[in-house]
Amino acid sequence: MNTINYSFAKLIKMDLNSMYDGNEATLKALDENLLSIVNTEAPITMNLVKARLREAFGIGKISQKALDIINLHIKNLGFNETDNFYDRVLWPASGVFEVTALRTGYERQIYDICYQEMKILVDTLNFKKEELHREILKYFGFEVLTKKASDYLKFIEKKCK
Repeated sequence: MNTINYSFAKLIKMDLNSMYDGNEATLKALDENLLSIVNTEAPITMNLVKARLREAFGIGKISQKALDIINLHIKNLGFNETDNFYDRVLWPASGVFEVTALRTGYERQIYDICYQEMKILVDTLNFKKEELHREILKYFGFEVLTKKASDYLKFIEKKCK
């Protein structure tokens, strides 16, 4: 199985209140952070984009107001989007590309790993359904299969056929 280390985008620190106020420098930094995150870390779920932006803002949670601003900037930047069952997956404006390696070195929830990456693991493991779920959990170091993770793995199975 082909694996590579997860590459992290360099982030510019931002102030949430100045984003709310429409501060031009902060909005420019938001665009630069979004471009850096998506161009470096794609394919990336919105859940992980929000986590990375929380780091840049130095906050624990992104409000709906902030998310509305972020989503508007994502739309204006022209990123490509695909569906990952529970979440949107962002890709660079240049397009969706072939994923050829499973990225390691970053703890992600199972449903934050796009199905194109998971397919690489599924093809390598080559187990039947119940065993496959256990082996995927074991590979990522999880002990419990939550309902959400189970539903996502069923989605992966359908995509891998």
